[in-house]
Amino acid sequence: MTYASQEDIEILRKYFTDDDFKATLEDPAPGIFDRGSWAKWNERYKRTPVPPLPKRKIPGVDPATIPDFFPPKY
Repeated sequence: MTYASQEDIEILRKYFTDDDFKATLEDPAPGIFDRGSWAKWNERYKRTPVPPLPKRKIPGVDPATIPDFFPPKY
């Protein structure tokens, strides 16, 4: 879903339902989606406001101490 072109999506829709795509958005693995694709797919399925992008959890590391190397572009 992150790297698929519109043509790829049309092919995937022959094999997967909208419910399959929605299920992917419900429980994605952290790191699978970039910010742009996360926003696009959530908006496509009317999940607004768009929930926060899933983050990786590293045992023993406080997420508040990790800088955001990829801040959103406005």
